[in-house]
This record gives sequence, structure tokens and C-alpha cells, in this order.
Amino acid sequence: MHAGMRHRRSDRGAAAVEFAIVVPLLLLILLALVDFGRLYFVQVSLAGASREGARALSLHRDATAVDSVVQASSPGAARLSTLGDSEQLTVVQNPCAAGSATNAAVTVSIPFDWFTPIGLLNFYDESAGSGESITLSSRSEMLCVG
Repeated sequence: MHAGMRHRRSDRGAAAVEFAIVVPLLLLILLALVDFGRLYFVQVSLAGASREGARALSLHRDATAVDSVVQASSPGAARLSTLGDSEQLTVVQNPCAAGSATNAAVTVSIPFDWFTPIGLLNFYDESAGSGESITLSSRSEMLCVG
């Protein structure tokens, strides 16, 4: 009986050690899932904003009106992508040529800041940078009207 008691006593700290090893990995996976969800939301918002901007530009709206349409089409994307720095979306416009049936194009981009330490995954590649920020962009084209 005494040998069985010693065996139970020696296993007492094993659960704490296993917990200390597993919990940081699970938290990292959870934070990465949240981060990639943010990335997907911002990319979808940029696609919608560039599409609305291209539509407005194809209807021969002026540059400031197109900028305001793009900013209004993705209200939370700028704040969410930069973690509250409320940066504006960058809009590049290629308007319609006068009198020709060309395409109007709008490219919308914004930097995306990770809050998960993604830079730790680049330990094998020194040229990859820190991995703390990337630039997301979306381009849409529409046929010019009239």
C-alpha cells in the first residue's frame, strides 16, 4: 500500500506542467483565428468598397465624390485593420477616357496590423521582416457609362 501512495504523490505536479505547456499553444491558436477573421473581414470590406468606387467612377463622378463613396462603403475596415488608429483607406482612381468605351478602375488599400505574434513564424527567413504589418488591397473595374 505504501508504494501506491508514493506513485500518486509523484504524479501530482504532472498536470500543472502539462497545463503550462498546452495553454500557451491553445491561446496562440485562438488569437490567430481571431486575427485571420479580422483579415478576412477587412479584405471583403475592401472588395466591396473598390466595387462601389468603380461604379461611382464609371458614372463620371468627381474624385472627391468617389473617395467619399469608398470611405462610406467600408465604415469599420480602417479602424479594424489598424487596431483603432482610424486610418483612412488609400484610394487610387483610373477614370474613364473621354468619349471611349474604356473601364474605370479603383484600387483601395490599407495596412493591416497583426496582434498575434506572426513575426515569430518568420524565424527561418530573415528577409521576411517582422511580420507585424501587411498591406491589403482590392481592385475593381467597371465599363464607363455614356
